[in-house]
Amino acid sequence: MTRVLNSFKVRAGNKILDYRLGEKLNLNQVKLFFQKNYQVKKLWNGSRHVLGILTRNNVDYFLKLSTSEGISIFTKNEHKWNDYFNEYTKVNNYLVPKNHGRGYFQKKYFYLITDYFDGKLICEINGDVNNLVVHIDDIILLSELIQKMPVVESDYRMRFINKVNSWFNDIPSSICKRYKVKTLLDIAEKGVDGLSSKPRHGDFTPWHIIKLFDHRLGLIDGEHFLPDGVENYDICFFIQRVFSVLKNPIVARNIYSQLLIKGYKKNKLKTVLAARAIGGFLDESLIEKSEYNFASRFKDWVMQLD
Repeated sequence: MTRVLNSFKVRAGNKILDYRLGEKLNLNQVKLFFQKNYQVKKLWNGSRHVLGILTRNNVDYFLKLSTSEGISIFTKNEHKWNDYFNEYTKVNNYLVPKNHGRGYFQKKYFYLITDYFDGKLICEINGDVNNLVVHIDDIILLSELIQKMPVVESDYRMRFINKVNSWFNDIPSSICKRYKVKTLLDIAEKGVDGLSSKPRHGDFTPWHIIKLFDHRLGLIDGEHFLPDGVENYDICFFIQRVFSVLKNPIVARNIYSQLLIKGYKKNKLKTVLAARAIGGFLDESLIEKSEYNFASRFKDWVMQLD
């Protein structure tokens, strides 16, 4: 049975929903719905969405259809992110899909229709990191470009630390005790006051960055966008994913070293990396056969940063 965790709850009016849990939609019904305005070239089930390629006037578009009301909230946020990036960013060597349509399937499942990015992920989950390495400079520049967009004033520090606490509280207590995860929470809580507010993509990973056939980079899946996140969140998220998911500490440390060369502050990076280390323990706890080796190694590395 899937654990119901506060980390993944979202409020919609008077409802409390889980944005991880989707339903099984009938692909034939989905096809009939979109055939009214498009040629349906391909449909398939993703982990939380029905995904597809639609064609109209010889142009391909990408379909992303939520499979629950909870997921719909975050898919709407991705629509907002696409508009936000394309409104405020004029650099054309890094792309985010433009929105071309939105609506509801069966009056409750939100969908968006965007540009279709034709290319190859710089690295899939559990993939070869060699293609990633050659793009490290561009990846850092893209994360910096996002942080240059306008910031919305908010109590961003409180929201950040509340989220980190929800991750911590949803990790099994035995794991927190065994790996002394509380030490990471102490670092995040102590350092948060030193962080400024910056926009974030929120799920900045190698498997969300596409090398397009014209050699530009495309960034997809902005469901966790915030216009008022904490600084350095995206690049720290990227480092943690490379270290713990791709299981490549060498490349992760290389990215960190390049940040220091560029003048990033060690204490600020350590604060966000500590938060992401907590998130890594939570992610591992949700796997059927949890194995905390890389989560623990990442934690140990973060702890020794100074």
